[in-house]
Amino acid sequence: MSRSHRQSYSPAIEAAAAREPRRRKGDAPSHAPMAFDAASAPATSAPPTRTWRSTVVGAAIGFGIVLALAMQWLMTWQIDSAQQRREQQKQLRAAASRCYEQASNAAVQACLKEVEARSAAAQP
Repeated sequence: MSRSHRQSYSPAIEAAAAREPRRRKGDAPSHAPMAFDAASAPATSAPPTRTWRSTVVGAAIGFGIVLALAMQWLMTWQIDSAQQRREQQKQLRAAASRCYEQASNAAVQACLKEVEARSAAAQP
């Protein structure tokens, strides 16, 4: 571009600028802000207000976390108690099998009654 070409447009630009009022830094823009307009972001934003919906969502998330932890504890407790029950049954079967090594039938029956009494006392 030649210098004369730039000079021919400068009065038109200056006239347009003179017609538009100058905005100060804190003034609101004359047009509606667009979503992509970087200048539309306010300098100081107020903290978001809490609505009943956000309270319900927060409570639901908290309840879900508590429920998940309770389910985890329940599953662990059930697994541990089942394992303990299996160990007790294994010991009782071993004790009952030793009863059959007795010589007489009366001794076998007495031993089995003793094992049964111990198993009844061990169970809550």
